[in-house]
Amino acid sequence: MRRAPESRRRGRARVLGVVGGVLVLVLGAMAALRVLDLGPFSSPDWHEQPPAADAPVRAVTPSSREPALDGDPRWITGISADGRTFVDQDGAPVLVRGDAPWSLLTDLRPPEAEEYLTARSEQGFNAVLVSLVGAVANGAPSDDGTTVDGLRPFVGGDVLRWDDAYFDRAHEVLRRAGELGITTLLYPVDSWTLEHEFAGVPPATCRAFGARVARWAKDLPVLWMSGGDYSPSAATDACLGALRDGIRSTGDGRPFSVQLWSAPSAADDQRWKGEVDWNFVYTYGPTSLAVRAAYDTRPHRPALLGEANYEGENNTGGPTTTTETLRRQVLWAITSGSPGEVFGTDDWEFLPGWQTRLRSEGATQVSRIRDVIASLRWWTLAPSDGFLTDGVGSAIDGQDVLGADLATASVAPDGSLALVYVPSGRAVSLDLSRVDPAASAVWVDPSTGTAMPVPLTRELRTPGANAAGAGDWLLVVGTDLPF
Repeated sequence: MRRAPESRRRGRARVLGVVGGVLVLVLGAMAALRVLDLGPFSSPDWHEQPPAADAPVRAVTPSSREPALDGDPRWITGISADGRTFVDQDGAPVLVRGDAPWSLLTDLRPPEAEEYLTARSEQGFNAVLVSLVGAVANGAPSDDGTTVDGLRPFVGGDVLRWDDAYFDRAHEVLRRAGELGITTLLYPVDSWTLEHEFAGVPPATCRAFGARVARWAKDLPVLWMSGGDYSPSAATDACLGALRDGIRSTGDGRPFSVQLWSAPSAADDQRWKGEVDWNFVYTYGPTSLAVRAAYDTRPHRPALLGEANYEGENNTGGPTTTTETLRRQVLWAITSGSPGEVFGTDDWEFLPGWQTRLRSEGATQVSRIRDVIASLRWWTLAPSDGFLTDGVGSAIDGQDVLGADLATASVAPDGSLALVYVPSGRAVSLDLSRVDPAASAVWVDPSTGTAMPVPLTRELRTPGANAAGAGDWLLVVGTDLPF
């Protein structure tokens, strides 16, 4: 996501040595769904439940991965009772299939926003990361938040004097996203607007802004975000904390998180570890390490891979991100406990010609992987250190994604399903006592989503080069497989 400082990139470029950092963002005791007043996006049957750190996942049908073009969209609206996944308005687990169009509201006119949202919905995307207010470093044309066609968010730079034309348009774009089954992970204030529109704004004003944003977004499917490439300080923490308090003051209980880069995890940050509802995992290294660290944090919270290397970028000093890099990031995350992930491209700032790249090979392959995972009871899985008994490989913090060779596994407690991601060719040994004796096995080519049935034996070898010419494969073991 982030580039070198001289480019028109979001935020201060991160020093290369911090690529293995994890954002582990933990809130004290929220493990249940809240009753939300979201107008057409509401779910009145939900109630507060006590924390249940080790509660079993409910046996429910997963939210559809199909594009929401049929008038029946599903949104990400809450957190499961066991604290591991996100759920939709019916309480069904949602596999997060995200993108990161940070400057959607400032760089695109309404017809262009429609083109982007429709294309992503057709590809099965169900979430987007978006900054509500623009700055050059988050992709906008101007540091005062002015859109590409001249709309300004605030009158005279006063964040409490809204220009209706700007916010009416932004509301319509996010409403349309909701119609298409896309939930917005919305940053009302991010680290870049803290340096510009919100520079020096007192906490009381940040709180009032948060309350106003919550009322403005009452009928929109959003999860709340803050921060970004964020290095906390007393003044900026005060504003973001007040923003959160302002949102909550309206009775809005939608899940809130923060994206940091100044610490390996928000659980290590005294200001934030008790004020978030889910873990935004942020790393440019092997994603299995960061996600697993977040997953293991108690009390349990969804450990979502919110950002890794984007297609067309690499912030570690390694080679430009390839489709193999993207596949590794996604499948390492899924097999390490992430309830989905957020994909991103160099077009987070909508560079010229972005329309021609909406159906890039990276987006296509990631969508295929998501389709495979969505066809399984993925929400029953838990990361497993013991299922693989040989051929595990290794990965270290700070390593380029393509330099690691760690194989990762996740297994359902009842043995009905197991996944093993093997990033390079080798033999792996399995503890078959962990799976149902009636289980079968397939190797899935993650570049195409095609499956190759194989006899389930204790030792299996990857089938050679996949269709993309690389050595990575996904082993799926289970009963009643859909392949």
